[in-house]
Amino acid sequence: MTTKTYDHLGSVLFHYDLYPERVESFGKVSKIHTSRGIFALKKTRLTREEGDWFIHVMRRLDRIGFHYVVPIIQTKYGDFLVRRGNDAYYLMPWYEGHDRFQHPVSKEDVILEETAKLHGLTEKNQDYSEEMIQASFDSLKGRWDRRKLEMERFADQAESSMYMSPFELTFLTHFQRMIQMAEAAEEHLESWVEMCKEKKAFRSVLCHGRLNRSHVLFDQYGSGYFLNFERAVLDTPARELAILFRHYFQSQPWDTSEGIHWLGTYERHFSLFDEERHLLMSYLAFPESVFHSVDLYINEQRERTQLQLVTHLERRILSLNRTYRLMNTLFQEPQE
Repeated sequence: MTTKTYDHLGSVLFHYDLYPERVESFGKVSKIHTSRGIFALKKTRLTREEGDWFIHVMRRLDRIGFHYVVPIIQTKYGDFLVRRGNDAYYLMPWYEGHDRFQHPVSKEDVILEETAKLHGLTEKNQDYSEEMIQASFDSLKGRWDRRKLEMERFADQAESSMYMSPFELTFLTHFQRMIQMAEAAEEHLESWVEMCKEKKAFRSVLCHGRLNRSHVLFDQYGSGYFLNFERAVLDTPARELAILFRHYFQSQPWDTSEGIHWLGTYERHFSLFDEERHLLMSYLAFPESVFHSVDLYINEQRERTQLQLVTHLERRILSLNRTYRLMNTLFQEPQE
C-alpha cells in the first residue's frame, strides 16, 4: 500500500480516533489493525440520498431487534459515513468468518431462516394501487419480450451460419425449452397480477437487495451476519428469494427435493402468499441466466475459449431444467 493511500485512510480513520498499525486490502474493504483491535473499513459509492437511505436501514434494523447484521460504528462526531469526494467510507468490527462450524443445518438454511426473520420483522401491507400493479407487470413483461426477441435474432443468425460454433449448436439444441420456460414465466406473472387485483392487496418487506453467501459471515456457532445493506430496498419477498435461489442454483449441485426444502425452510418462519409463489416462479422460470451466457458469448469470444463459454451455458441450461421440474412439483394440478 502506497504512502499516499495510507495517509488517505489515516485521514478517514481520524474520525474514529483510530491509528492504523497495519492495513490489508481486500478489494473495497480494508482490514485495519490498531491498538484498539481490528476493524473493517468499507469504501463505496453512495449519493447523499443513497447514503441517507442506507443509514436509515441500519438504524431500523437495530430498532426492530434484527441482530444478524454486522453493525456500523459511528464516528466520534456521531456520523455513520465519512465522505471523501465521490467516495463514502464506513467502519465495522472485523468479523473473522468461519468456513466450518458446528451446526445441525447448512449455511444455505441459516441464510434462509434469517432472511425470513428479516422479512417477518419488516412486513408491511401497502396501499393498494391497481395502476402500480399493472405498471409493474407491463414493465417486467416488456423487458422479457425484448430479451426474447434478442435471443430469437441470435438463434436465426446461428441457424443461417454455414458452420455453427459449439456454443451456437448447444444454444439451438435447447432453444425451444428456453422459449417454453419464458412462456411459463409469463403465465405465472399473469397469475400474480390477476390474484393481486382480485385481493386488492399486496405487501412489501425490507430486502437486502443483493443477498448471496459472500454477503454473510458466519461465526463458529453457525449464526450468520449480513453485510452490505447499501442496496436494500422495500420490495416483494419473492424478488429477494429469487435472487438468493438463483445464487444457490449456480453455486452448488441441487435437485427438486433440495429446492422444495429451501422454500420450506424459509416458509417455516415467513409464509408466502399464493400470488407471491407465482411471482417467485416467474422470476426463476424466465431463462435470463441462459440469455446472459449469450451476452458473454457475443462480448467475450476473444477473452474466453469455446469450452469455457459452452460450459457456462450448459450449467445454466441444467439449472433451468431443474427449475422446470421444481415449478411443476410446486404447482401440480389437483388430482380428480
